[in-house]
Amino acid sequence: MFTNKKSLLALSVASAFALTGCFSDDDNNKPVPDDGGDGGDGGVVVVAPETPAALTFVVSGSVVQSNDDDEFDVIGDATIKFLESGVLSTNIVDVEGNQVQTLDVGDEGSFLVTRKSGSSTDSVTAIVSAPGFVTKAFSLDLSNEDDNDVLVAQFLLTPTDEEGLASTTTTSSDITGSTTTAEIVADASAEGSSLASATLPTGITLQDADGQPVTGAEVALNVLGTDPSTETKSLVLPEGLNSDDSSANIAVPVSLANVTLSVDGTSVKKFAGDTLNVTLAAPADLDAGEVLSVSSLDEETGIWMPETFPVTKGTGTVSFETDHLTWFSVNKSVPVCTDGLTVNFTGDAVPAGGLTLAAYSADGFLWSRVGAGSTSRVVPPGFLKRYGISSEATATVVVFDRDGAIWGETDGEVAVCGTVNDFALAAPYTLVNKTLTITGSCANDSDVAVDVTNSAVRYKRDGKAVRTALKDADGNFQLTNLREGEDYEVTVNFRGLPLEGSNTISLDAVTGDDLTQNFEFTCPEVTGSGGTGSTGGTGG
Repeated sequence: MFTNKKSLLALSVASAFALTGCFSDDDNNKPVPDDGGDGGDGGVVVVAPETPAALTFVVSGSVVQSNDDDEFDVIGDATIKFLESGVLSTNIVDVEGNQVQTLDVGDEGSFLVTRKSGSSTDSVTAIVSAPGFVTKAFSLDLSNEDDNDVLVAQFLLTPTDEEGLASTTTTSSDITGSTTTAEIVADASAEGSSLASATLPTGITLQDADGQPVTGAEVALNVLGTDPSTETKSLVLPEGLNSDDSSANIAVPVSLANVTLSVDGTSVKKFAGDTLNVTLAAPADLDAGEVLSVSSLDEETGIWMPETFPVTKGTGTVSFETDHLTWFSVNKSVPVCTDGLTVNFTGDAVPAGGLTLAAYSADGFLWSRVGAGSTSRVVPPGFLKRYGISSEATATVVVFDRDGAIWGETDGEVAVCGTVNDFALAAPYTLVNKTLTITGSCANDSDVAVDVTNSAVRYKRDGKAVRTALKDADGNFQLTNLREGEDYEVTVNFRGLPLEGSNTISLDAVTGDDLTQNFEFTCPEVTGSGGTGSTGGTGG
């Protein structure tokens, strides 16, 4: 009888009205809406804000320097620039998803970033600078082969007045337009010995990176030289010199220097009409038959490039002519270490927060994380190559915690291509771990809970690097490697949740006791929208 759905729907509605005409609903038993409304009277309901997506991987980084106690202090006015393939990276974001290409670390000297969602990039270059320190490029490995949820990155900068370095600036008014009218020499010396010198000849034309003339009234020629016999050379060497994975040899710097030039504050990058002579201190035992090459760093891109100009060896010196300015590394070629480095530990156990293993000498410098409970650390050959550790390298091996406190050190330099046995670890302090549970509730209705488990918890001692904890399997946060009795400040990044009040917790004279802390948030209010009920009829 009914030929379509519209007819059926019309009949259903009509039947409903017919039935309500015979009954009345005046007992006010109105239905309660699903969203907690008041049954249609327009009441207000408090609801929890949306929970941010879970974090599964972050980089917890800091910029530090060594202090007189052989520990690390943060550098509070450092700047970091993230690059990929020589251009600003688009794959680094903060924990709220905002793109980060450059950042100032602020007074705490630390930062927290992660990879952009969907990104598969496995490394970026971080160029780190701070007033009074040598600018350095660092290779930041994001491959996370150890499957950590928090990757620790510490960028160690070296003061410009560090032993093993010498820096000098020569200023001159011998310039007409963009051409020098007299020879200009800058010689960086330490204890009467020249570590690096640069000679700008008469009649050379000064240009910017695009080859355009740079004109002005005053020339400033700066040279930073390194002592080739000290580990300082390895500490300041910008990373990435050995990024070519296909070579069976690695470039080992014998001499290293940075040469810069400006005219009235404008940087000079190139020359025309002549070349700049650079002479560097070199090891006294450098083999007379050693074949040397030069690499230069593009400071804008963080990429090392091979040069073709020849190197002249003198007595304790090497020299070359260049038509541009930057970091220069004079290198010898040495076979790679194919065995890797294995360090076997004895003594105290590696604590919950892990430790860092470093090897340093004039031959090279490397860092490697040591996981909690590890009885050994195996550094693969590719990692050694990246840090310039060759088959012939020797170095002092040291293990330290996040604050730089030393847990163990070899007695002088040892071979770092192969195995180091019986490396004794000893905790320098009594450490405790604390489980932190954070909860959330609405300030405008304490009965409404706010899920805060996807936050990032950061904690530190005054002047030290910030550490980061993400939630564990139980939704709690593990604060590890705390020095018993010391004071810590805990800061919670709620990642956009509308917090009311402070996001910090002070831990005075810290112990290993568990701690629970509640925070309040401004929660959205939604107007109820329940059913209207019927109006009743006149009876039948």
